[in-house]
Amino acid sequence: MKREIKFNSLYSSSNYTKNLEKLFANYDLFRQKHFSNLCLDLLKEDYPDAELMLTHSATGALEMIALALDIQPGDEVILPSYTFVSTANAFALRGAKLVFVDIEMDTLGIDPVLVEQAINEKTKAIICMHYAGQACKIDRLLKIKQKYGLYLIEDAAMAFGSKHQGKALGTFGDFGVVSFDITKHISSTQGGLLLVNNSDYISSVHSIYHIGTNRKAFENGGVPHYEWVSLGSKYQMPEVNAAILQAQLREKNTILEKLNQLSFWYRKHLKHGQLQVYIHQSCLNENNYHSIYLILRSKDQRKMLEENLKKYGVEALFHYIPLNDSAYARAANIDSQTPNAFHTANCLLRLPFHSKITEEDVVYICGIIRNSLNK
Repeated sequence: MKREIKFNSLYSSSNYTKNLEKLFANYDLFRQKHFSNLCLDLLKEDYPDAELMLTHSATGALEMIALALDIQPGDEVILPSYTFVSTANAFALRGAKLVFVDIEMDTLGIDPVLVEQAINEKTKAIICMHYAGQACKIDRLLKIKQKYGLYLIEDAAMAFGSKHQGKALGTFGDFGVVSFDITKHISSTQGGLLLVNNSDYISSVHSIYHIGTNRKAFENGGVPHYEWVSLGSKYQMPEVNAAILQAQLREKNTILEKLNQLSFWYRKHLKHGQLQVYIHQSCLNENNYHSIYLILRSKDQRKMLEENLKKYGVEALFHYIPLNDSAYARAANIDSQTPNAFHTANCLLRLPFHSKITEEDVVYICGIIRNSLNK
């Protein structure tokens, strides 16, 4: 019997309505940032040593970092070609030259060897992205950062709940960002989180966050009034979104445990015959909270499998086109050789992954995959 299985779905919390009713019943809660503060208290459990700021998106958090680092035309920023456009846009908007380098196939994260080769006197920062919550080679990148005196920024948009050697991703570099978008499993429907791990930038980032004012110092009693002191913008998360996020954060352990159980089911049913050849090793981690994906042998094979799954009601999606292969990059004459990124873009297929999927759904999906690839 045909099943309809969506690629993603929002976790159903019983507290959404209660939070929103409470918020709209008391205008002072908006003014006090009531739910934002509750979210930050909960997030401190995961990021105890970082300065945290809820943002309207992870994109906004990246733009704040570019402002804080005073990125200027002529500065060079090294980043992976296989990442979401926000990673690049935030720095391109400030005039930076984007230097795209290839990824490693074992993590789908930026290749540290190629990063070091790309460094010159104009390099100001390295951006790494933890694809699907899998840590890139962050230890090696930290050594490179220290060796050359550069800034390290972690795009941990997909990595809430993920750790490396017991430490949360997003807390290793000078800055980190996390996404709470509708596509993420812990979601505010739209929102993000900025992590400031370099204490030298806490004050300036607060000014950027508060539309370029010294409002934070004013609220803490450090100045008699608040005024315009820097460039900035409206980066705060709306309180309605914070009310939704708080309901999910209260149940984060339940959500992550369900996702890890789903990951186990996929590993169990994909580890049969030819199927285990295609499951990417980062999906085999003991804790996997974000994604299950296959890397097929060719673009044609991926398209065939995607179409077969769709025919049986299963929504499976590929992901990014490498940024250096985009229309914008071609128009700007941005060029670099990134064969691993191109192969991944052509061959990667993400399978449905959310807390409403049952083991029976996984058996159904894997059966379609098995029949498709064994033809």
